[in-house]
Amino acid sequence: MKRNKLVVLSVDALLWEDLYIARNYPGFSRIMKQHCGVEQVLSVYPTQTYPIHVVQATGQNMMDTGVYNNEAFQPGRLEPDWCWDVSYIKVPTIFDAAKKAGLTTCAIMWPVLARADIDFNIPEVWDLQKWEDPHIIFEPNCSAKGYEYFKKHVSKLEWHPKPGLDEFAVCLGEDILRNEMPDISFIHVSAVDIARHLHGMECPEVVEAIQKVDSWICRLLQAIDDAGYGEKTNFVICSDHGHLKVDRQVNLNVILREKGFITLDPVSEKVLDYKAYCHSSGLSSQVMLKDPDDEKTRCEVLALLQELQKDPQYGIRRIYTREEVEHEFQLSGPFSYVIDGDGGIAFGHACTGRAIRLPDDPDYTYVKTSHGHRPEIGPQPTFLAAGPDFSSNVMLEHCSILDELPTYLQILGLEMDNLKGNSLRELVRTQEENA
Repeated sequence: MKRNKLVVLSVDALLWEDLYIARNYPGFSRIMKQHCGVEQVLSVYPTQTYPIHVVQATGQNMMDTGVYNNEAFQPGRLEPDWCWDVSYIKVPTIFDAAKKAGLTTCAIMWPVLARADIDFNIPEVWDLQKWEDPHIIFEPNCSAKGYEYFKKHVSKLEWHPKPGLDEFAVCLGEDILRNEMPDISFIHVSAVDIARHLHGMECPEVVEAIQKVDSWICRLLQAIDDAGYGEKTNFVICSDHGHLKVDRQVNLNVILREKGFITLDPVSEKVLDYKAYCHSSGLSSQVMLKDPDDEKTRCEVLALLQELQKDPQYGIRRIYTREEVEHEFQLSGPFSYVIDGDGGIAFGHACTGRAIRLPDDPDYTYVKTSHGHRPEIGPQPTFLAAGPDFSSNVMLEHCSILDELPTYLQILGLEMDNLKGNSLRELVRTQEENA
């Protein structure tokens, strides 16, 4: 079967509303001249980058993927490790289906793909603890071919104090597309998301980030043209979640400690033990019980949470059991409860200090906007596609983010089992159109 190439660029936190600005820039305008897409894409709960990107790469919801949070559950760590490794994913990915069909694959800074069997794999990883030579963390997590490209471009990697991975990712993408042109390439950039976290929903910094993304689109398209595949490549711009303004941070672990559910070392204040612990997922939180079968603790924790829910300052909109979120949101994990935050409430990991911290407080260290909320609330992510297998000038109002991967499979002629979404067939050119 003759196949065209597929390049998917995930622009973290890009919204439909952003396109009113972006359409005036050369990269976005080139895609949007003959594009199709979806204005409002309904994401999954919680709206966090890592679980969503796993959904986008598997076509499965969080009931099955095994990835339910950005971060690993590490009680007492204010900055837990993120779920980098592909071993967290319990279902096949599009890269597995492509490899089975003999296609070449590439993933650059795509979450939760460290050590994945991908031809050119340079995953999103970093070192929260030591900040040593980046070769130490990337070499075991990249594919062999990916690591060769990593070494060529490591000088562009902003490694400390926090990773600035976008320019590095685009340099890698340009080089690999120009010289290798894999059949399937997924690339993830975070500039828009970071700008919103630090500066707000709509501000000059977000516009600047969109301009950066546009320049990266231009560079990736030029690399594809240089490789001779400009007319044979489907180019997708997708996103993962929206953002909401944060009015305060609530550290429920402070209350759990005060009530005896968390025990700290009196000197180091490290967590020695816990019966219940709130694992933050941004604008929601997942409550872990050390012994899920301990009914006494379960009832006591639920009673405490219900009491806190009566006080508006804690911002608890609803307390879900695991069974309820499995039914309503197809979300599952080793938690007993999920706390859904009211508008503007973000949850933290801290076990000490004040439970409630406002943006003007000296101990407030959180961001201006964030996510992890229910996906139907607030601005929505978007989806754009252009290329030989996509129709022109067709825009749908709504779809599920689960519909993206079946659409890719349709244009690639690949199959995967038990997908939870449906191909956006209205966006795909018919055989008569391709004739």
